[in-house]
Amino acid sequence: MYLNNISRLSNLLAFFSPLTELSKYNISGKPNEDHDHPDYVPSVFSFAVTNTKTVQQKKIERYENVAKRKIHFTSPDLAVKRVKFDQNLPTPESCIMYEATPCSPLRQKKENIATSPLSPMPYLNHAFMESPARGTSAIHRPVTSSEREMIYSEMDNLRSERDRLIQENDKLSSQITTLRLSSSIIENNDVKSNFYTGLKWDVFLSVFTFLQTFMTRTPLASKLALRDQFFVTLVKLKLDMPFEYIADQCGIPSSTLHDMFWRWIDLMSTKLDFLIHWPDRETMKRTLPSVFKVKYPRLTCIIDCFEIFIDRPKKLNARAKCYSNYKKHSTVKVLIGCSPLGSITFLSEVWGGRVSDTEIVRSSGFISSIYHHPGDQILADRGFTLQDDFASVCSAELIIPAFTKGKSQLSAEEVETSRKMSSIRIHIERVIGLMKNRYKILQGTIPINMLKSTTDEASTKKQARIDKLVRICGSLTNMGEGIVYNEESD
Repeated sequence: MYLNNISRLSNLLAFFSPLTELSKYNISGKPNEDHDHPDYVPSVFSFAVTNTKTVQQKKIERYENVAKRKIHFTSPDLAVKRVKFDQNLPTPESCIMYEATPCSPLRQKKENIATSPLSPMPYLNHAFMESPARGTSAIHRPVTSSEREMIYSEMDNLRSERDRLIQENDKLSSQITTLRLSSSIIENNDVKSNFYTGLKWDVFLSVFTFLQTFMTRTPLASKLALRDQFFVTLVKLKLDMPFEYIADQCGIPSSTLHDMFWRWIDLMSTKLDFLIHWPDRETMKRTLPSVFKVKYPRLTCIIDCFEIFIDRPKKLNARAKCYSNYKKHSTVKVLIGCSPLGSITFLSEVWGGRVSDTEIVRSSGFISSIYHHPGDQILADRGFTLQDDFASVCSAELIIPAFTKGKSQLSAEEVETSRKMSSIRIHIERVIGLMKNRYKILQGTIPINMLKSTTDEASTKKQARIDKLVRICGSLTNMGEGIVYNEESD
């Protein structure tokens, strides 16, 4: 029996002996029941390379510092109540005052401490942290005059810095607004408005006010204001800048700008097309300039054709139709007619550059009794040999310069007649130059994707994009300053 008890006791000692040696795996030499303490679980092992003595000691120091802070900020013996602070002028009476209430816990949360940049709370908290002894607080120590002056000085510095940053922010915001490509840069400025849009500011605003009533709300409207959308559309027509550059200046993707541009082009081609119209007979007689009344009293229109460069098409058939022997480039051709006052009254559809001028006149419907009455006079270049067509269809007179065909030279009368007619016919060249110079998109080489045909939602008919661009440029040109001025006003 005795031997059995001894063996049982030895087994128990053998079982509990490893537990007694666990203390060597703790940093402080004994386990701790605090969950945040490093010795809550054993952490000292021979295979742990990073568990050096310095690292272990730092863990203990961090734990003690956290414990001290918890004791300081969660002490039930002290509560801080903040009294209203006057931020307008720092005075001793308007400064933040604190009073101790030993019966209530601390109610002010950590995130509410020193929320204002003008509050001297961080300095007071720093003073609280430097408590001379445990259980006492620096809040009971009165603030000295030097400390108060330091707080006031710092508050004044923060106020001045705040005012400076506010002014700087306002200045930068105004610079961003002025440097950004938007309609605000041309507001009430006719010079800039003519440069960016080809229209005066009042005309630009009137056209936009008219068009925005037809523009429905779309997701594109959230990307850019409607007035800015209309503005960048005119900028593209006027200056012919790349879509990518305009998109970067507006801060939007180029694909979004591309969609905005064609959406406004579709709208303007439908709503502004009435600006290109044939005037009635009474208006023509009443507005005919005096210089025309002597030479051509029944003059109603001056016609000519102009060409626009395009990229070379990929298909051989289209390439052959668009190649111009005169320009030595792929072009499209348009028939244009203007009144004696210089306003555009007729624009044909766009044709390939290879087509002749006479073919465009015949196929465009210009030779019609709708436009011309018997006895009307039309001026044209010598390439328009269509006198018989006008005389047979509408009994109108087509006047062109004389030819030297079959003659050694022109007679004196023919030379004088051609000279007088050229001085009048030059108006159409000036109108073409005005439209191209005002909207430079007609000067450059137009990409192929701007020529393709699309279905117009308003009229449900096929219409090429280049047709819309040419008619819009003609409509906007009629809204700008003309080429003929009133001599009496001069």
